[in-house]
Amino acid sequence: MSVRIDTRPAAGGRDWVSGAALGAIIVGFGIVSGPIGILAGTATALVGYLFGAPYAFALGHVALAAIAPIGIDPISIVVVEAAFVAVLLAPLRRTTNPITLVGVALASTLVIAGIAWLVVDSQSTALAALTILGCLAIAAYALHRLEVVRLGLVPADDGRNRSTADESIPEPVGTDTQRQTEDD
Repeated sequence: MSVRIDTRPAAGGRDWVSGAALGAIIVGFGIVSGPIGILAGTATALVGYLFGAPYAFALGHVALAAIAPIGIDPISIVVVEAAFVAVLLAPLRRTTNPITLVGVALASTLVIAGIAWLVVDSQSTALAALTILGCLAIAAYALHRLEVVRLGLVPADDGRNRSTADESIPEPVGTDTQRQTEDD
């Protein structure tokens, strides 16, 4: 079975773009809360370097909530979130078509933000949070299904796993009605 994957595997931020983005996390956390922020930013960057961007994103937001429990000013949150976006977008450099991925990411973000804005405007915050979680769950399932189909792991009608790239299995040439018409 021949399956083409459009990205190179990468465990973590081991190129200069990812390293610069992880450095921006340290600076952003330092802007938010000084020396303790630099310590939290360093821990986040280390996790990002060792395990990858999603882990840095998760740990970083938990650390951000811990170092600023009463909230932070809007300028600081923009700086920190811009650094997080840079960490998440740094691996795009290793893909064959980064423009498509950026377009999908921006469109998804706008759709989810629009849904959140509509729900928060008319409903409670708890309902808005549940709506966003539902949207994210649907998006995660759709991405999972896309991956399964793209890798050719969907079973065919006869129950066998068959890849769309596998051309060794012949398709039927004609149907019974065509044979009957030829006989007449």
